Order: sequence, then structure tokens, then C-alpha cells
Amino acid sequence: MASRRSVLIGLGSLVAGGGALLGTGAFTTVTAERTVSIETTGDASGFLGLEAADRVDDSGTNQPANGTTGANQNEYVQETDGTIQINLDAGSDGDADDNGTGLNQNAKTTFRNLVTITNNGTQTVTSLTLSISENSGTITGSPFSFTVDDNSNETTVSNGNNILGAGSPSITSDLTPGESIDFGMIINLIGNSIPDSANYTLTITAETNQSN
Repeated sequence: MASRRSVLIGLGSLVAGGGALLGTGAFTTVTAERTVSIETTGDASGFLGLEAADRVDDSGTNQPANGTTGANQNEYVQETDGTIQINLDAGSDGDADDNGTGLNQNAKTTFRNLVTITNNGTQTVTSLTLSISENSGTITGSPFSFTVDDNSNETTVSNGNNILGAGSPSITSDLTPGESIDFGMIINLIGNSIPDSANYTLTITAETNQSN
């Protein structure tokens, strides 16, 4: 049974509990408001931690995910009072892309290393699936996919697939207690479309080898 841990992420922003799994929030894109419900499923889902990932900015400078003010923070993810917010509208680290707003139409936009998932449980996670869908089924094509980075290898994973063991060389095939993995989003609007007003669900499914 799915464990629905607060709602509303979006193509504009995602809000989540920094130490817990998820928090709440809303987002606005340039042209429309779209909401995404986040669900976690699987026997290990309650033991996942979610926080802003360290990432590299446009100049190649590392951006520590500490929520501090300055040029070298994670420009798309801020942490405030135990809450993280992902805002994909534009950066805020002083780079040239800070002048941009919203997603590029007829283009593929990639946001690497947005969120770090950590196994805070006592069992090894052997399957971790990220799946985003539009509740009315009116998405045209397959606009969503994910980037995955385990600090050794990086790959791209299609929407709805297990991110563990993916790619060549492959991402780690399991997530042992205390281990973490980063994911980002790719939104491809070349030949695909997203409704101006829609409800989305991002489901994070974690399983262990003890799953039924």
C-alpha cells in the first residue's frame, strides 16, 4: 500500500522535509500552476531520507547543499527550517542562467543532482524506482526521465524504471544502510507536451530482498 507523505511537488518547485521523507509545498511555472503528489511505496520506503544534493554550478564550482546565501549553494534546492525546496524556474547562485525563467519549450532541459536519497534503515534496498505520471493521462509522449549519480558512476534512467544497477558502467545495484544516491530530472519537450493545468504524481518505490 502506498504511503502518501505530503503532497505537491512540481516542475516549478518541490518542497520536502530535509530529515524526513517529504514535506509539503506548491509551485508555479511561468505559464501555469501544476501540482505533483508524491507517494512512497515498498517495504523500505519509510526509511528513506531526502535532502538537497551537492552539485556543480555552471562555472564548475561545487555548490554545497547547506542552504546558505551565496554564489556556491545548490541553486535549485534551498533548505530552510528543516524543509527543502526545489525550484526549477531559474537559478539563484549568480550565474548567467539566473535570468532564465521556466522550462524551455521544444528543448530538453536537464537538472542533475537535485536530491540525495539516503537509506536510513537497517536493511539493504535492492530496488529503487522513480516514476512520474500525469493523473488524467494527457501527457503527450514521454517527457520525463531521471539522472542518477552514486558518486562513482552517472547514468540516465527512463521514467518508471529501477535506478539501482542501471547504466554501463552501472550504478550501484543496491543501497546499503547509510549509503546515498543522487537523482535529478530531465524534461524533454521536443515532440512532447505537458498540459498547462494538470495534477502529477511522483512515486518513489523502495524494496529490499525481504519484500513479499
